Amino acid sequence: MEDKELEKSSIGGVVMSRRSKYSAEEKLKIVEACLSGKIGVCEAGDRIGVDEKNIRRWMSRYKAEGVSAFLPSERNRTYPAEMKRQVVEEYLAGKGSLQDICEKYNIRSDAQLRNWIQVYNRHEDFKTYSGGSHMTKSRKTSQKERQMIAKECLENGKNYGEIAQKYNVSYQQVYTWVKKFSQLGAAGLEDRRGKRIAQQSPRTPEEELKARIAQLEHENYMLKMERDLLKKVKELERRDRWGK
Repeated sequence: MEDKELEKSSIGGVVMSRRSKYSAEEKLKIVEACLSGKIGVCEAGDRIGVDEKNIRRWMSRYKAEGVSAFLPSERNRTYPAEMKRQVVEEYLAGKGSLQDICEKYNIRSDAQLRNWIQVYNRHEDFKTYSGGSHMTKSRKTSQKERQMIAKECLENGKNYGEIAQKYNVSYQQVYTWVKKFSQLGAAGLEDRRGKRIAQQSPRTPEEELKARIAQLEHENYMLKMERDLLKKVKELERRDRWGK
């Protein structure tokens, strides 16, 4: 039987063939091209033969998790029971679409959220952490501890529930710390309760230089983390491909 040549096209400078499965790196190129406006979602889907909904799902996961969105699932993510109930009730209250809610709470698939909705509507109990049935309450932490927790969560694929359980803090605390640290670095994790609201820009050239150095160091850290995660993605895919 004569082989047929696959149709090929270029997206984000990468040649793509029409096939059923794409590597994490290829998904990343497609998503970045769509998010940057280089190509529309519909056009990208048409070129590579992928349903538009799938590409939007990749984009949603990437917005929530960055490169780690495309890490092969080495283990199931941990979601506390109360968090499941909260996201279902938000969706049923009309506070966002399935995709919006999944992106907000770092849920890998809208199918997972649909399952939780079914459980909720059947008035059944949600599965909880192994060894516990309640959602950990917020506790007081130092800036150093918040930074350490945020970094570990980022470096391990943003499994907020697992990190919350490990350090005996709430899911919402971890989620908030990761978000603030990603955007502002260590400064975003300062506890400003009870302190006067002051202008955040430095008042002296020395302070300005120090802040700029800290910002650059944080940006370099985030870039290195993204590169390391992408390397991990490639290695896991290679092992999966060769059965190693």
